[in-house]
Amino acid sequence: MLITDALLGEHGVFHLMIGYIEQALPSFDDVSNLQNRIALFAFALESHARLEDELLFVALEPHLGTQSGPLVVMRMEHSQITDLLGQIESAASVEAGRALAAQMIVVVRSHFQKEEQVLFRMARQFWGEEELSALGAQWAQRRTPLIHLD
Repeated sequence: MLITDALLGEHGVFHLMIGYIEQALPSFDDVSNLQNRIALFAFALESHARLEDELLFVALEPHLGTQSGPLVVMRMEHSQITDLLGQIESAASVEAGRALAAQMIVVVRSHFQKEEQVLFRMARQFWGEEELSALGAQWAQRRTPLIHLD
């Protein structure tokens, strides 16, 4: 599997989760309920971002550099999203949590769009199927379940 396809597939799941969170935001009447609903999303998204950074972004550094350009923007947005998720986790009121969640949704959607339309395309331009598959194999190894069913 190509790393770009694997990450794009994860994006598909996150888009569904974001849609659910967005739809449910008005119905949250308790901040802890909102925080609990977003906690699993936050855990999964942070794991996804870590894999992107450690596999794809590091591999793209020789082509794109580390001082400016798309990788700097992507990493900055990963930090921004992590910060927003932390603020949601410590929000004092449901109103604050809702506002932070709405802001986080906007940032995540914009970030995914940049990755999907710019960064993943760049990766396909720089590498052939063999290199993208090798990174995809590393992704699969990191995503392998602890228990294998035979």
